[in-house]
Amino acid sequence: MTAQLRPLEPGDESWLADLHNRAFSDYALPARLDAAALATYMAETGVRHDLSFAAFVDGHPASFCLGALRGGRASVRGEGTDPAYRRRGLGAEVLDATVEAATAAGARDLSLEVLDGNDAALALYDRHGFRRRRLLLGYELDPPRVGLRARMRGGLGPLPGAEAARLVEAWGWCDPPWQLLPASLERLPAFTLAGEAVVFGRRRGSRFWLYALAVDPARRGRGVATRALAGLGAETIAIPALVPEEWDTAHGFLEAAGGVLDPHRQWEMTRTLGA
Repeated sequence: MTAQLRPLEPGDESWLADLHNRAFSDYALPARLDAAALATYMAETGVRHDLSFAAFVDGHPASFCLGALRGGRASVRGEGTDPAYRRRGLGAEVLDATVEAATAAGARDLSLEVLDGNDAALALYDRHGFRRRRLLLGYELDPPRVGLRARMRGGLGPLPGAEAARLVEAWGWCDPPWQLLPASLERLPAFTLAGEAVVFGRRRGSRFWLYALAVDPARRGRGVATRALAGLGAETIAIPALVPEEWDTAHGFLEAAGGVLDPHRQWEMTRTLGA
């Protein structure tokens, strides 16, 4: 076996999407992306080509690791190996390359998320010095019903992502995981409820994938968040497994709104760099 490693380059998304889909074909939550969707995800989460690597075996794409950097904080935004090339150390090689590149770029720490129960991945990251910091949880719920009076007060309207992200930060957004950082959220579609609340997410068919919901502190406790959820106009609302377990207020609200915990949860793992 002859393996070669190189950083990603613009335009690699086409074959990388195919490799991604093969790598996650037997995952507990199979993920399929086309080149455009993968490029969008990479842009949203700040992936840099110079921090991302692929391993090739006899010229065939076999393994990849996507690295991102914001300030002194780096993150692995995806890693996987084609099942046909597993147990050859390729996952460790691309991970090591991203760690080395992130360190050279000035990152102080590196984070990633891995599905709870993915023992092979957890063992890989344990061996590479990552520690399990906290669990990230997800939910699914039906939109709440609100009365006529609440509906007459107006619904959600679009808001530029950067402006919405600034509001979230100003209203208090405590130690979010990478995909919920304001710099990540601002690349998602954003909406506002008369300036009292902001919502980030994407509609896919009849389901709305909700990434963040924040309410002006001066308007909390008045049903604003419930009105915002009702205004999404979706049959179901899905919240990815990105809500830190210590965000008690968020969990309390979602449970009170009828949210059901997603059985799949993630570990956020971190590693100090340059020490």
